[in-house]
Amino acid sequence: MRWYVVYRRGLESIGNDQHGSDKVAVARLRAGSEEDACRQAAEVMLGGNQCLSAEPADDVDAKESALNLPA
Repeated sequence: MRWYVVYRRGLESIGNDQHGSDKVAVARLRAGSEEDACRQAAEVMLGGNQCLSAEPADDVDAKESALNLPA
């Protein structure tokens, strides 16, 4: 099993948030696959045009570290 970051994707508003990114991290968990990670995070509220997606956390962490490199 490996760590995954699960994202809520789509622009439909949830609650009072009318604006924002179309990709928001909602969970970080251990799973056997991207599909399994999305199933485990299924309690996340989704709007009509939203879905869940997952990426391996190692990949997400590497991208984040690259963004935070000093100039």
